[in-house]
Amino acid sequence: MTQYQSFPGVNGASESFAKLKALRLPSFQGKRFLDVGCNEGFFCGYARFDGASEAIGIDKSRVAVSRAQVRFPDCRFFAQSWQQLPDGRFDVILLASALHYAEDQAALIHRLMESLSDNGTLVLEMGIAPSGKSEWVSVKRSIDERLFPSRGKLAEILAEYAWKIVGYSVQQAGDPLSRYVVHVRRQRPFVFLLLESPGSGKTTLCRTLFAKAKVPVVSGDLTYRKLSDRQIPASEALASIICEDFSPQYDRVADKVFAQGLAGDLVEVWCRQGGGGEFALDSYVPEKYQQEVKAAFDERGYVPVVLNWEMEKSMSGPGDAAKKASRYAESLLDLTASQATVAAFQVKRVSSPALAQFFSGWHLDQPVNGQVLTEHEGFTVSGWALPSDLNVEGVRCYVRLKGVTQVFKLEKRREDVVKLRLKDQPAVPETLAYCGFQFAGLRKDELPAGMEFGFIVNGEEMPAARLGISQCTPGKPSLSRKFLAGVGARLWRRR
Repeated sequence: MTQYQSFPGVNGASESFAKLKALRLPSFQGKRFLDVGCNEGFFCGYARFDGASEAIGIDKSRVAVSRAQVRFPDCRFFAQSWQQLPDGRFDVILLASALHYAEDQAALIHRLMESLSDNGTLVLEMGIAPSGKSEWVSVKRSIDERLFPSRGKLAEILAEYAWKIVGYSVQQAGDPLSRYVVHVRRQRPFVFLLLESPGSGKTTLCRTLFAKAKVPVVSGDLTYRKLSDRQIPASEALASIICEDFSPQYDRVADKVFAQGLAGDLVEVWCRQGGGGEFALDSYVPEKYQQEVKAAFDERGYVPVVLNWEMEKSMSGPGDAAKKASRYAESLLDLTASQATVAAFQVKRVSSPALAQFFSGWHLDQPVNGQVLTEHEGFTVSGWALPSDLNVEGVRCYVRLKGVTQVFKLEKRREDVVKLRLKDQPAVPETLAYCGFQFAGLRKDELPAGMEFGFIVNGEEMPAARLGISQCTPGKPSLSRKFLAGVGARLWRRR
């Protein structure tokens, strides 16, 4: 197992430093380091120099270990085989120029990986035999003959890990194969974090890209809804804050959850929803809490990958929407009085006990109160009416203009009304679906005298509404505009 690394000042210092550069070792700050086959401790000394909390070297040569301890008294060295590794987990383990000495090279790699911390790195310096097959290749060297893995065999050994061939190492005289540096880590599941605000395309990306890749998707909105119904387990603090005044405005729910410091509790729920493997998370997280969410996933063994992209949002934030609505309502009050007077519908429903008794409901879809009429525009009267007695037939509606009465049948099919209003009725006659009415061709110039709209039941007229035209100036605020402005202002103050 003896390594023949040169040491600064001995047999050519430049090779040692060239190998140090080629190994591309990670930062050692606060980490534990193990060098398997440490020789005189050159890499242990470097680890302590770079801030390692502890550096341990093992080597079969007692002479090499004794020299290493003299050189680096703040490191620990042991004269022992790799069959007996030091206790504990290490953040970085180095096995340089020695793997080919192992009787079972794959077993040694697995044993070293078991001694790694969760985020640790195993650094191998090794020869790789040229071959298109997954096989061990016997290679003659100047001093012996050893087995070296092909790249396919190496991939087979490392299949359960995350690994990368970093590049070439330093060649030494008599090397029959090129030396490579390979970094190996535990394979941790990825979580793809789509944390942008609502309307940014997160859900579409999940439905297309991740669905095609067969990566499970966890929906933040669905998770909140299930938590509000207590359908999935969560901490009592998280469940309580979500259930309190819950509404499906999920960005506001998120703001409330993270403001209460419950990021870790929520990430725990997301991880359970993800099933322990790789998944994509489609959930808005306020920007100032995104690092906290990443750290929480990292603590739970995931590699968090935050996806960002530039895209115009399809919706405003709730605060912006309320603010703009308030400003618009105020702007309606500020229209100049110089604008032209316009004609608008005035619709007044008639209070009638007989009408209320006979119909379970009726509605004018158009015209609506305040609907503006242009100079040469005709208009349509349409709506629906449902009798209280589901078996009644022969209901008509009428309009009366300037003493002339026109009668129309209820013959427009309105299944939407029947399903909504009569959904609890066990049996509804098919003819009742024809409860809608619509008649067009009425003219604006006929309205100044007023129009009466109503129903005819068993030959008896039941007035339902009176329609006329009122002249209004947009610059003069109507009661409805004042109401809208007041509502908008109150909405904004609640923010």
